Amino acid sequence: MENDKKTERIKSPEYRIFIGKNLKEQRINEGYTLNDIREMTGIPLNTLVGLEKGEVTNIDYYIEYAKTVKYPLATLRQAKIKMQPLKKLSKESLQRIKLTKEVRENIIRKGFLSKDKSSQQIIDELERLKVIPKDSVTTTDIAGVMRNMIADDIVKVDSKTGNKNTYIIKK
Repeated sequence: MENDKKTERIKSPEYRIFIGKNLKEQRINEGYTLNDIREMTGIPLNTLVGLEKGEVTNIDYYIEYAKTVKYPLATLRQAKIKMQPLKKLSKESLQRIKLTKEVRENIIRKGFLSKDKSSQQIIDELERLKVIPKDSVTTTDIAGVMRNMIADDIVKVDSKTGNKNTYIIKK
């Protein structure tokens, strides 16, 4: 069962195969053998072979190998990988993300939280700036965004009265 989960989790080996192939080509161009790479990195020989085939899932190995052969790791775009997640976010999550972007751009970056502000004051400012339609966002929505910004170490709770917080930019 554990193996099934691992196989299920690994859905996009194209980039590993692409990078592995390019690492091997770079190794050969540099004149290194697999044993040379093993000696320089400490990565076991069978893992190096797996890297070159794109079978290894630990990105740290690819990075060490690339540093050793002086290969700038390819971007996923170079590997022609479709740039989209495996699963789409819900409509609610997309709305939260949009609100978070608006708060970052219009509240955080513009210094509105240089002094403590409540969720309602943040809503009022977003409405004043015509960034959100009137009455489209609740204080609970803003509190959720602010909790995430607290977790990201961007803002902090300045004061708390009951279940109402005021927020300020973390310095």
